[in-house]
Parts: sequence; structure tokens; C-alpha cells
Amino acid sequence: MRGWIVYLSCASALACVTPGSQEKAPRSEPSVQGRKEAFSIARVEKVDLLFVIDNSNSMAGEQAQLRAQFPRLMEALTTGRRSPDDPRPFTPVRDLHVGVVSTDMGIPGVELPPSCHADGGDDGQLQHAPRGESCADQYPPFLSYQAGSSNAVQLAQDFACVAALGTGGCGFEEQLEAPLKALSPRVVLDADGRPTDEMPTRFIATAMDRTLGRGDLPVERGGNLGFLRNDPSDPSLLAIVLMTDEEDCSVKDTQHLKPNNQLPEGDPLRAEDINLRCFNHPELKYDVRERYLKGFRALRPGREDLVVFSAIAGVPPDLVDANVIASTDFTDESSREAFYQTIMNDPRMQAEVDPATLPGSGQGNIKPSCVRPPPPGEEHPSTAFPPRRIVELARAFGPMGMVQSICQDDFGPAIDMLVYSMAKSLSEMCMPQRLVRNDSDLVSCKLIWQLPRAEDVQAESLPAETPTACSQLPQSLVDEDLGDQRCAIHQLAVADGAVAEGGDGWYYDDFTPNLDALCAAGLQRIAFSEGAAPPPGVSVKLECEAGAQVQ
Repeated sequence: MRGWIVYLSCASALACVTPGSQEKAPRSEPSVQGRKEAFSIARVEKVDLLFVIDNSNSMAGEQAQLRAQFPRLMEALTTGRRSPDDPRPFTPVRDLHVGVVSTDMGIPGVELPPSCHADGGDDGQLQHAPRGESCADQYPPFLSYQAGSSNAVQLAQDFACVAALGTGGCGFEEQLEAPLKALSPRVVLDADGRPTDEMPTRFIATAMDRTLGRGDLPVERGGNLGFLRNDPSDPSLLAIVLMTDEEDCSVKDTQHLKPNNQLPEGDPLRAEDINLRCFNHPELKYDVRERYLKGFRALRPGREDLVVFSAIAGVPPDLVDANVIASTDFTDESSREAFYQTIMNDPRMQAEVDPATLPGSGQGNIKPSCVRPPPPGEEHPSTAFPPRRIVELARAFGPMGMVQSICQDDFGPAIDMLVYSMAKSLSEMCMPQRLVRNDSDLVSCKLIWQLPRAEDVQAESLPAETPTACSQLPQSLVDEDLGDQRCAIHQLAVADGAVAEGGDGWYYDDFTPNLDALCAAGLQRIAFSEGAAPPPGVSVKLECEAGAQVQ
């Protein structure tokens, strides 16, 4: 069992309920062996949002565009509305961490002036130095927001200061390795927070103490401890957002990146242009799925649906424009696969040497995939290159992955798609474990709404009609007033694959068609009738008795 604080046991396969089964059991069903305990799960209201920003010498305009769109992102996340008239708002984020890492991992063991250093560059450490006007003297390693006590506008201003990374980073960008090192722990824990014997992820580094991740290393020792929340009973959504105009060059060996003056006479690498070294040696790159898909998902064991990967990269804009997005059902595998196949098969997305760059002259490079006109105040257009590895990772994430184009004039659509990806996990209350219904066609759980206080309604800019007491809810919806704005909501019975009674309430859903498109964590969720959807500002928690879960 992974992902929740609950102990299960099963003597044999025949004693377990199989997916899709409507098997019932008495409320007092005993454990076959071991023990079962009461448990609870909460609707996701926390987000750990990590931006991976390319800080190589061509990214000034794009960094400015991202900073300009951050207030829009904060508005959507903290209100739960994609637009002011959003007909289906999602759960607003009530607790947010925002971190920034660069793509500069240096070239361990290789000094390549002026920007690539042998010591590992920024090496996955959260960047928080103030840059720009109207900035504070210093910022914490990551920014935080809490509903009712923080200012979303101020957070957007602070982000503008810490996300202006500049353009002095290494040109061999490691867009995937940097966030993996930033988040990976040195001690691997199981889903209940206990140390395991599993070996931690290792990284290339010149110093032995830097070969492990920074995720659980204290800040005073150069780590990122505290950014990623790991409470299995109250998990956070992890969203990784990558912005780059280059292909990923995350490598497991750095010797082929040495400049010619560091190579011996007769070495074949001396005949290769330095900008083509990553392209010429794909065998020295880490496997995208084995290292990065598994590595990022391992940060949420049992709740892989709580990891979102989005990239703003060198995809031609017409392949991801509004018409394409509107015609793609990203919850449907075949529709989603057609979207990615079109991108990967497009001639502009093929990584090919550009003869115009005079290969063999020392300046050879890859053909661009798209070009963005120069924004106001800049003289030269921005050129991007085919991000095939990055697109492949987004593709591997299924409905939890997304790509947009860095060559767009406006990053607004990219932010909209990021919100779309995150809203999926914030909207659904999915469960990795299965519950068993009793003779009354119910599960042995209570669903609790924690209503906001009256003063929180104004502080969080919630609608004036937001309920603050159980008595303000329809009488038929509340089974019990538990005090302190805690209301036990009516459970609807389910039988023969359908809700068996009328009225409003919640129900345990393991029968809706295509449920796997809604819940990557498992084939079950907590669902609500149309008149019982929790309003904005209401926290939701499921409290279950011992014996409620399938053995």
C-alpha cells in the first residue's frame, strides 16, 4: 500500500476485491490478517510549483514574458477560475510554494569559459537572489502564499524579482536534470514517511557531497528542504514548469563536451563543432522515461497523478495554437497521442544539422524549429531549436503533461494550458485505494466540509454567498453539524453501477466510464451530485472507519 496512512492486508488474491467489482461487505468486516485502521484523505489544496528557467544567453525576452504572465497565473490558481466567468471552477489553491531553478548545471569536470564551469553551475539549487527594480534586499529560498494571510499580488511582484535569472548560464542546458536534482532526496522514504533501503538518485559532480539530490538537504547546507511537501495524509500537487529555447542536454558523462584545447591530439571529438556535441552523442544522454518520468513520479509514490509536467519550448506555434488545443481531448489517449505525433513528425521538429551554419567551421548548429519576432526594445528575433526530448517527456506524462511554444508572441496561452493541467488534479478527489460498500450500498466514511470563517470570506475574496455555517446549507445536504464550521455531508447510496437514490450529496465512484482518464492514481474517486459540489473556499476531507478499505 502506498500513498496513504492506512494498513491493509490480504491473505490471498481471492480475498481481495478486483477493480470494477460491486462486492459488498458488512460494516464490521474483520481483517484477515494484520490490522486495519481508520484513515482520512483530503482534497488537494496545496501546490508546490517549480519553474525551470533557461538562463543561457538568448533568453532575456522570454524571461520577461514569463514574469509578465505570472499575475495571471496567480489569479487563476488562487480563485479557482480559468476566466472570470468560468462555468466549472476548480479547487482554489490555499497553500502555494513557488521555487525557481536555472538550467545551468555547468559541465562537471570541464571548464568551458565564459559560462560553463566545472563546479556544476547552479546545480539544482533554488535561485532567490533579487534582480531588478523595486525588489527586496533578499528573498527566502522559495516564495509562499497562504489563503487569507498572504497577498497574491505581492507574490507575483516577488516572483518577478527572483525569476529574472539573466543570461549568463551555461549553454549546455540540462533542463531535465536540474529539477530532478533540485527535488530528489538523499534519503528515500516510503509513502508513510519511513526510510527505505532504496538507493537515492545519483548525479554527476566533481565533489562527492554533491552527487546526491538537494530535496531534503537543509537550506544552510545549500539544499532545498521545505519546498516540496511530503505529508502523505495531506499531499501537495507538484507542478514542474520548464521554459527553454533549446533541446535538453542532460548527460551521464561530460568528457565529450570538452573544448578542443582540452582534448589530446588525434581525438575524433576535435573534428566536431562544440554546439553539435550533444546532438552527435545521444547515447551519452540519460533516458527520458527511465530517469525523468520515473524520477519525478517517484516523488509522489502512489499518487503519480499529483505530478504535472509542462514545457514552454521550441515547438512551432501553429502545432499548439488555440484551434489545435480545442480539437484535442487530452483525457483521451488516442486524441492525445495524435497531438504528440503531429508535433514529433513535423519537419521543423526534426533535429538536423543546419548547413547554413557551416558545419566543421566550429560554429555548426542545428536547424531552428521556430523563430519569434523581436519584442519591443530588442533588435534580434529569438530562435528556438527542436525540443524532442522535452516533448517526449510531456507525452510520457499522459494527461498530466503539456507543451506550448516559446515562439508565441504572448505566453498567455501557455499559462492557460498550465492552469488546465493543474486544475485536473485540483478538481478531482481521486483515491489510490479501493473502498468496499456495506449492505446499505454505502462506504463506511464521512465526508466533511470545513467551511471558511466569515472573516475569511472577505480576506480570500470569496463570493459573498459562500456559506460559513452548516445552517446555511440545504437541510437535506447536511447529515450532521459537527461544530466549528464542520459539516458532515449526505452520502448517496450506489448500486449496480449507478447512484441509487435521488437528492444531493456525495458518493463513492468506481463505475463512471473512462474513470482512468480522470484519475491516474486509481479507478475510484469521491464524486458529487450537481447540487452538492463544494463551493470555493470549502476544504473537503474524507474520514473513514477501520474496515472501509478493500483488503
